[in-house]
Amino acid sequence: MIKKYFILGLIIILAAFLRFWQIDKVPPSLYWDEVSQGYNAYSILKTGYDEHHEFLPIARFQAFGDYKAPVYIYLTVISIFIFGTTEFAVRFPSAFFGTLTVLLTYCLTKEIFENNKRRNLICIFASLFLAISPWHIQLSRAAYEANVATFFTALGLLTFFMAKRKYAYFYLISSVSFVLAFYSFNAHRIFIPLLIFLLFFIYRKQVLLNVKKIIAVIFIGIFLLIPFLLYLRTPESKLRFTEVNIFTDISVIRESNHLQNVDGNSLIGKVFDNRRVLYGLSFLKHYFDFFNPTYLFFKGDGNPRFSTQDNGELYLYMLPLIIAGIYFIIKTDRINRYFLLGWFLLAPVAAATARETPHALRSETFIPIYEIFAAYGFVEIINLVGKCSKKILYIFLIISFIVGLYYLVDFLHAYYVHFPVRYSEEWQYGYKQAVQKAESLKDKYDEIVFSNAYGRAYIYVLWYGRYAPKDFWKNGVVKRDAFGFYNVDSFGKYIFDGNIRELKNKKTLFVGPPSSIPSGTRLIDAINFLNGKIAFEIRDNK
Repeated sequence: MIKKYFILGLIIILAAFLRFWQIDKVPPSLYWDEVSQGYNAYSILKTGYDEHHEFLPIARFQAFGDYKAPVYIYLTVISIFIFGTTEFAVRFPSAFFGTLTVLLTYCLTKEIFENNKRRNLICIFASLFLAISPWHIQLSRAAYEANVATFFTALGLLTFFMAKRKYAYFYLISSVSFVLAFYSFNAHRIFIPLLIFLLFFIYRKQVLLNVKKIIAVIFIGIFLLIPFLLYLRTPESKLRFTEVNIFTDISVIRESNHLQNVDGNSLIGKVFDNRRVLYGLSFLKHYFDFFNPTYLFFKGDGNPRFSTQDNGELYLYMLPLIIAGIYFIIKTDRINRYFLLGWFLLAPVAAATARETPHALRSETFIPIYEIFAAYGFVEIINLVGKCSKKILYIFLIISFIVGLYYLVDFLHAYYVHFPVRYSEEWQYGYKQAVQKAESLKDKYDEIVFSNAYGRAYIYVLWYGRYAPKDFWKNGVVKRDAFGFYNVDSFGKYIFDGNIRELKNKKTLFVGPPSSIPSGTRLIDAINFLNGKIAFEIRDNK
């Protein structure tokens, strides 16, 4: 017993180290969503109101007009209170709950396989595989709401299984956990109801043994969701979904109309070229994108904020372990195989409704199912090899350790050495230095024209300039565009312009990439991306 928990403790320490070490430096900068979360949390901490002067939002934060889920921001309020307005504070909730998810994976796996005589080994390897997972490490080191949603999903599942087995009062904790996951990330607002339905359908006999408690828990869950249900009735609730989902893609309707015209509006054409059929085929295409081996095991997500581009979301050596795990679970675990396979098949449903696929963040609903499959498969393989010969078993374990260590070191080298330099531009590197330089010089100028060429410059000025929310509410000139996004034209001495077009008579400080600043200005300073390319120039019109 002591040995088992000692090993688990080492795994948790490893997980924490991989998620916290140099978290304020790698990734190399806070990108704009992280800064938005940080400033809104700071505003809540100082005033009780968010960036848009809304008191303690519950259903969502307006942010840039993309309406962020609230849980991560409120968690960041706590970390900013403890650690101050730092990069570490903004990313702390993700790293912290990411580390705890490794522990929950151990506990959840133990509950799922309660009748398996090898469950202790399965638990250890499931948590170890998640601790060193490139997918989970990367998403735990930036302020991603999905990572917190994954924690609450795992907690909801763990407490559900505990309630089903013995302690019925855990159904309440399970319900609250699922609600928190629901309020943590948009994709989980589709995934969580599907997951709950799956749990009820498979384990309905055990669940219905506590009908009164279940009815009470359902009412509590619905009560907690009232703010979100009211939010669904507002026009703004549709903006984000309309922006990203495949079912509002007009090109599909155009293609349907074109194909039906080519078919002469025949009955067959109207059936098979119907826009609903085309949308269905589009969904299936996006759904199966998440099982693409290139994405999973070789290149990962095409967005550098979710992948190093040198590694898959999973290590290649996990492929045979996952296949083996699925095979052995189907063959030997009649109790839980439907749940585990159901979870696996439902995991990409929400993400598949978006136009951008595969997407590592929106499909974090897969975590930790891949690790559970791999652990089950690995333990079964160990058992089979052990029956042949202890010598062969030792050789197999040594080779497995060397292979696993190689892949981990290779990933960490790519992530810590090459990734920050290669992709500092995608992480909006340079904003911090540019704002700090502008702030140090602002008293010498009548105005500061800050280029919006990289987008969302105002939020960096608010965050790194440590501007009081009350000053921003008083002086900020804010507009909303046709797509529902909020843009800040100016506040205080700052004017935000996508392309600075002309010199002005006032004493003006210009901040932006070289192409955005007019000629005839004097260079004061330059800030480079980590690859040496100029990110910002600081100039004036003296």
